[in-house]
Amino acid sequence: MTNEQGAKWLLQEMYNEGYRDIKVFGVYAYFVNPIFIENGGHFKVREHTPRIPCKVLGLGAGKKEYSIASLLGIVEWEKVPVDTRIIVETTYETLKRYFAKYEEGKVWYFDRGGTSWSMELISSAKPCNVRLAENASD
Repeated sequence: MTNEQGAKWLLQEMYNEGYRDIKVFGVYAYFVNPIFIENGGHFKVREHTPRIPCKVLGLGAGKKEYSIASLLGIVEWEKVPVDTRIIVETTYETLKRYFAKYEEGKVWYFDRGGTSWSMELISSAKPCNVRLAENASD
């Protein structure tokens, strides 16, 4: 197992246990579970807070907070803003669309390339058939 594979495995295990963010203090990365947030939404390091040296996860200095989902490439659809560009893979074609909402375990998007400003009609797809558009050429 390479260091990168090990880091990905650890991140996936922590995500499965309910940890969603990483906060960096000094040379350590602390795993944050939303259940343990206190003091009006502030994170406080406790004796039992899981931590690991940043270099083990390949995290560089400078950035102080990371989303575990984004490090793993997981899209948390419930957090995606309306009108975000997405790519929908259908049986017959690849569609460029705009995100409408995430509901009932499905990603809903505006039809015919419309946005929330221009369109009310929406369709849905399974999340496994949808990805975020990386750039304007997607």
